[in-house]
Amino acid sequence: MAYHTILYLFLFLPAVLLAYQAVPAAKRWMVLLVSGYIFFWSFSGKLVLYLMGTTLLVHYGGIWMEHLKLQCREKIRQVSREERKAVKEQYKKKERQVLTGAVLVLLAVLGYLKYYNFFAQNVNWLMGHWGKGTLLNVQVLVLPVGISFYTLQAIGYLADVYWEKIPAEKHLGKLGLFLCFFPQIMEGPISMYSQTAEALWTGDSLKEENLAAGSMRILWGLFKKLVVADRLYVLVKAVFSHYEGYSGVTVAAAAIAYTIQLYMEFSGCMDIVIGSGRLFGVKLPENFRQPFASK
Repeated sequence: MAYHTILYLFLFLPAVLLAYQAVPAAKRWMVLLVSGYIFFWSFSGKLVLYLMGTTLLVHYGGIWMEHLKLQCREKIRQVSREERKAVKEQYKKKERQVLTGAVLVLLAVLGYLKYYNFFAQNVNWLMGHWGKGTLLNVQVLVLPVGISFYTLQAIGYLADVYWEKIPAEKHLGKLGLFLCFFPQIMEGPISMYSQTAEALWTGDSLKEENLAAGSMRILWGLFKKLVVADRLYVLVKAVFSHYEGYSGVTVAAAAIAYTIQLYMEFSGCMDIVIGSGRLFGVKLPENFRQPFASK
């Protein structure tokens, strides 16, 4: 169910909009949560357990750190002024341990799924080169969709709780929605908790302004993807499949076309993602406005 497909644009997205508007405002965040898990499951099936595990770890990790902060404040009231610094350092160390442990688990899962086979193949190549035989077995590993995005978003949330930029979210379902909002679960953009959380579970009714802005953004993204990027792909593939038969000027033009194709591909997808979020009044951060420019 890719974002530019008929299934997403004309079945899934309209169904979510209708369900969202039909339920009471206080329950609308639940529609988005269920929709996020359905969207995730449509790509990854039972691998949704990874997302659930991440949500549980991040939820209780954040609550644990906040509990330590409260304990620290209570302890400070009971000790002399001279002892307060030592108490703060003691509890801050405990918080760092919780943060470090949670982040290491998240990165270990991500690293294992994404890079274990690459690591194993290279180790086995070295062992074979030295005549030692196979050391590590290559495994069949399947990546859950969007694991890099929701892992980094989860780490950002934990860091914000640690630095007291936000309070820990006490509601497991609402934190789950923050990590699996369906427009951004597959391609990003990665957002901070403070950027999207409130809009996700406020439950405002669909507004004409948001529907118009979101729809126009989606249409613009479809134009970039289907009209520009897909057409350029045909040209680029034709040239680079038999580049020896073309002049240098043609190959250079194809290289430029390839750059434009990639930009339109990803930019168009981001437009559809951001437009989809806007339909529900959620303004996702812009992350692909000027990829070739820096400050």
